[in-house]
Amino acid sequence: MIRRKAIVVAIALTLISVVGGCTPDKALDFGPTGEITTPPEDQLSRDIMRDFAGRDFILANNDHEAHVSLTDWKPGRRIIMPYWLGVNPLYPGFLRPTVGHLYVISQSTLVRPLANNEYLIRAGSKLFKSDTVFEATHTHYVDTGGMLPTVVRFVGTRVITVPQDAPATGTITEKVPVLREVSMPMHTTPDQDLTGYAKFEAIK
Repeated sequence: MIRRKAIVVAIALTLISVVGGCTPDKALDFGPTGEITTPPEDQLSRDIMRDFAGRDFILANNDHEAHVSLTDWKPGRRIIMPYWLGVNPLYPGFLRPTVGHLYVISQSTLVRPLANNEYLIRAGSKLFKSDTVFEATHTHYVDTGGMLPTVVRFVGTRVITVPQDAPATGTITEKVPVLREVSMPMHTTPDQDLTGYAKFEAIK
């Protein structure tokens, strides 16, 4: 029964995409090229950027929205934030990110380092992940692999040229979103299995 419902949903979403002339690459057009440096307009976002800057955090177990809190907060206190690209970014206007807003990246993969402590990552929902530039401000990654959830700010888009994934050769030029690091990666405990995750160190 569950499998049948999943198939029906998948077919319906496909029809929506076809009828609307929409493919994932069109749905994930993140806007004109350019990046912002101005602070957020709303007070809550400014508070998050101040309080979470360079600090790890606790992420509750919720697949649809990020329930985050700092380790020294009283039990029960939390902030609800959207995940980057939400759940199903299949067609225009649905959970499309807004430049300047804050998000939590989850299930992301660090592909390769770029210049100036920036990295090419693949970030998004379970359904679709997009090439993305990750501007690290508090961490330095020393290898590739999975990334722990991190609070980021979507600051715009950039056109980049990067090597294609093996076994393909040559380069690819693409317009990608730019995510600027706000927090440190999610808080972990010594008993957690971090096999497959990229190692990082704090920038001093």
